[in-house]
Amino acid sequence: MKKALLALGLLPLLAACGTTKQAKLNQAVFDVDSAYHVLASPMPDVMAGKVPGVTLTDTQKAIAKAASQTMFNEIQSLETSIENGNSITQTAVSALQTDLASFETCWAGLKTGTTPDACAAIGGSK
Repeated sequence: MKKALLALGLLPLLAACGTTKQAKLNQAVFDVDSAYHVLASPMPDVMAGKVPGVTLTDTQKAIAKAASQTMFNEIQSLETSIENGNSITQTAVSALQTDLASFETCWAGLKTGTTPDACAAIGGSK
């Protein structure tokens, strides 16, 4: 009987291990945030012309900034919801992941001198 009560008492602790659907969605947001920061970390040097072989026009810089700001805002919105204890949806996380892929494609294209359609999808323009 004591073992059964002990096991029941420990059950809430096990639920806190991040195996719930909401915990997985929250972790997905944090993973996208990390990936975004890795992708965006060279942006200041590229914008300043400090990366050999990569030159952006003023238009491309504006597109990159707009796309990056869109990603940042979307991540911040979901992280604020998480911090406030609000649930987030799979739809919102999927949209965030899709936007990260668009941002990655946009940024990679801009660095090679093209402006991919993905830039328009993420909030930049073409």
